[in-house]
Amino acid sequence: MTALELKAKITVDDVIKICCDLQGDSEHFFDNEGHPIFSTALCHGGDSWKLYYYPETGLFHCYTCSSSYDIIELVCRAKKCDFVQAMNYIKKTLHIYDDNSDAEEKVELTDDWDIFQQVEDFEKTKDVDLSVTTVQENMIEYFYPLAAPIEWIKEGITPEVMRFYNIRVDSALHKIIIPHVDINGNLIGIRGRSYNPFEIQEGKKYMPIFIEGELYNHPLGKNLFGLYQNKETIKKLKKVLICESEKAVLQGASFYGVDNCFIVATCGSNLTQAQIQLIMDLGVEEVILGYDKEYHGLVGEEEEIEYEKKLLKTIRPLTQYFNTYIILDSEGLLDYKDSPTDKGKEVLEKLMKKKIYIPTIAKEYNKKR
Repeated sequence: MTALELKAKITVDDVIKICCDLQGDSEHFFDNEGHPIFSTALCHGGDSWKLYYYPETGLFHCYTCSSSYDIIELVCRAKKCDFVQAMNYIKKTLHIYDDNSDAEEKVELTDDWDIFQQVEDFEKTKDVDLSVTTVQENMIEYFYPLAAPIEWIKEGITPEVMRFYNIRVDSALHKIIIPHVDINGNLIGIRGRSYNPFEIQEGKKYMPIFIEGELYNHPLGKNLFGLYQNKETIKKLKKVLICESEKAVLQGASFYGVDNCFIVATCGSNLTQAQIQLIMDLGVEEVILGYDKEYHGLVGEEEEIEYEKKLLKTIRPLTQYFNTYIILDSEGLLDYKDSPTDKGKEVLEKLMKKKIYIPTIAKEYNKKR
C-alpha cells in the first residue's frame, strides 16, 4: 500500500484517534469552523494548543513553529521514527491491511499482542512521569463561587458536594466550571462542562477553560479526577471504582458522602500508565471499571460484544496488579451513554453486585504459551 493509498483511507475521526493515541489521552478541541486542534507536543514539544488539522487539505499546521505536514510526518515527529515505521503504526492503530481477506484474523491477533505489549511495557517502566504543571490557586476565583448549577442538581449531585469539590459556574459561557487538582491538592487545570445543546452536539461537552486568552488545560492522562478528595477512603478500602466523567465522582460522593466515596474519573475512555501508577501508589487491591454504556439493545448482540472487547482491552493492563472487575449492564438499567451512577444509588448498587471478575492476564498468557 502506498502512502497516497493509505492517506486516502484516513478520515477525520481516524486522525483524531491517532493524535489522541500519540498524546496518551483523549483531549482535543475544535475551532469555530470545526477544525480539530491538538497539542504542539506532537509536533516539536511544548504544551500549547496550536496544532491544527485541516481536512480539506489533509495537512496539519503548527502555529508555533509554522510547519505544515501530513499525518505520516506527524507520526514521524511524535514517535521520532522513520517513514516506514510511521506507516506501519498508522495501519496497525486503524486496523488497515493490504490484504482485506484476512483482516478479521489479523485484528484479533494484533489486539492480543497490543494487550500483552502494554503490560510488558508497563512492567519495564520503572519511573512513570507523574509531573504536572500547577496553576495559581486564585485563578478559580475568576468564577462565581456560590452557585450550584441546577443542571447537576437534577443529576443527583448535592450543593454540598459541589462546594466540597469547588465547582463553580459561568452563566455567560453556559458552563459548569470544574477545577482539577493533583493528588496533593494543587490546582493543575480548569475544565468546563457545557450545557449549551449546540456545543454538546458538536462534541464540545467538556473543554478546558480560557481565562483572559490563556487556556487552562492539563494532561488528563497524568491525573485522576477525585483522587485527591477520595484517596483516604481508597487507601482504607483498598478499592477504587474508575468511571469516565467528573460527574460520576460527584454523584458517588452525593450518594455516600464525601468521606465515603471511592470513585475517580479518567475524564475520557483511555487509561494510562501514569494513572495505573497513581492507583498502585495508594495500595489498591481491587479495581472496578465502570465506564459509560456504549451500546443499544441486549447483551450478546453485536454492538454489546464490541463494547465488551473495548472494556477488556482497557482493563487488561490492570490485571497484572489488581483484582479487576467490569460493570456491565445486562438488565437494561442504563440508557445509552449513561455512567453506572447516572440512574441513582440503587441502580449503581445493583450493577456493583453483578460486576464481572476478569481473570489475571498472567494466567491467560501462560495458557497461550
